[in-house]
Amino acid sequence: MSYRRVWWQQSRSDTVTATATKQLIEHKKNTKRATAIMKKNVMQRVVGYAGLAMELRKVKRSTDETVRANARCHLSERMGKLRGLPQKIGQIMSMADDAEAANPFSDLTDGATPLPLTDIVPILEGAWGVPVDTILSDLEPDAAAASLGQVHRARLHDGRDVAVKVAYPGIRKAVESDLKMLGWLSAPVGDLRRGFDLDAYRQEIVRDLNEELDYRIELKHQKSFAQIAARLTGLAVPEPVESLCCEQVLVSSWEDGDRIEDVSRWPQKQRGELARRVLNHFLTMLFDHGLVHADPHPGNYRFRNDPDNGPTVVLYDYGSVTKLSTQDRLLLLRLVTDTVKMQGDPLAILAAMGFNADLLEPIAKKLPAVCRVLFEPFQSPTKFDTNTWNRTERMNDILGDDRWNFRMAGPAKLFLLMRAFRGVLYYLQRLQAPVSWNRTLDPIIARHGALASSVTIPASSVPTTTFSAMAKHLRVEVYREGCRSVSLTMPIGAIEDLENVIDEAVVRRIEARGVSLAALVRDSRRGGYAPGELFTLDVAEENKTVRVWTA
Repeated sequence: MSYRRVWWQQSRSDTVTATATKQLIEHKKNTKRATAIMKKNVMQRVVGYAGLAMELRKVKRSTDETVRANARCHLSERMGKLRGLPQKIGQIMSMADDAEAANPFSDLTDGATPLPLTDIVPILEGAWGVPVDTILSDLEPDAAAASLGQVHRARLHDGRDVAVKVAYPGIRKAVESDLKMLGWLSAPVGDLRRGFDLDAYRQEIVRDLNEELDYRIELKHQKSFAQIAARLTGLAVPEPVESLCCEQVLVSSWEDGDRIEDVSRWPQKQRGELARRVLNHFLTMLFDHGLVHADPHPGNYRFRNDPDNGPTVVLYDYGSVTKLSTQDRLLLLRLVTDTVKMQGDPLAILAAMGFNADLLEPIAKKLPAVCRVLFEPFQSPTKFDTNTWNRTERMNDILGDDRWNFRMAGPAKLFLLMRAFRGVLYYLQRLQAPVSWNRTLDPIIARHGALASSVTIPASSVPTTTFSAMAKHLRVEVYREGCRSVSLTMPIGAIEDLENVIDEAVVRRIEARGVSLAALVRDSRRGGYAPGELFTLDVAEENKTVRVWTA
């Protein structure tokens, strides 16, 4: 072998070795730099969480409303900067029943500060493997910033307007860090009693977040909803462009719509039809398909009045979707229909759905009244105004100190369903258009009622009190000179409006004698709406007697 050839081989080997060494050194530098950045980000989130805790203490403990209001604003600002799980929690807080408490968090739905295009374009090019301008003819720099990613309006070269959803760089690590810092997700907290499956809730939340962080899973959910929406009037689901979708990027057709604040100014008739469709779509998805959109904050719901389809719900973001088994949704439908008919054993059905029977058994006698309040909208034959429901106060009166038993008994698999249900209530209340829940459920009962009634439900392990022990009616009778002149029989729910049910003059006389009608109603709730006398009033000067009771 010639010297020249040996020299060339040796030189080539030295070059390869030098290049490999250089690459190794560069790799170590990049790794070290990435580790330093990661540690810095984690430290920043630790500091951010400390700030969250401080503002949250002010909100909870301060008696000065100005201090509390300022603390809510600061809390919202910190949540927006941290993005991830804190911002997602803030989005839920934006839907609170108390408007004053909810307003500071409204910007977190889609008004947070987005990342600049200089941070977004490299993600798109890495996902697509080509320069962005070979795919898009236009990409707007403004974006709607959510908790885990942001959405830009763009245009494809074929002229289609699309929504390009991009996950924030490093968001998965940030969420993992959030989960570790939120100790209530992984460690025993407070005075939770034995039997509460905290780990199951933690796993459900982690599972949901992991799905939200993978846009390939969201794509599957979105396609499922789109197939169903094609058969429903008034539900618009953006059509995905599958060839451009991957784990970090989701591209869909652009669908315009108005915010709920704007829709609340629509004419009453249009708002009424929209409210009916909001409820119908939720119940249809739930009971017909077992699919529920579980992230209902105002950034994901838009509305429009289509020329062909009328009032339409435009639904975005299918990262958080919960699925119910056929058995669970039939049991839920059975619980609703049994409550309306006031028959059956709520404890047995709840236990079959996965509720912790050990926690429910001590409050078994209260469960019929609890279900009566929870499913009251379905019991009204007319339109039901959710703004008059007053369910929280009534539930607290019924359960008293036992309310934690009921809250803790619920299975983790229903956590997202309850979040979705609260979202439906939020939009119905904002639309200010009562709708008939009873008539909306009727077609669903026609399709599934027989099957729900035939589901085998294991008997409760201990004797329980069924609906048979609960009063079904509010009775009012008036006697003049010993003869009955008035007899009214109303559903037991009428007791919640007792002051307006009874003649105004009678109300004044009752209160003049130191009897509080509100206190009588609370006592009836605490007794589980059991049959019994509310009051008897003798008006001697008019030779009249008024008797009011539950039966």
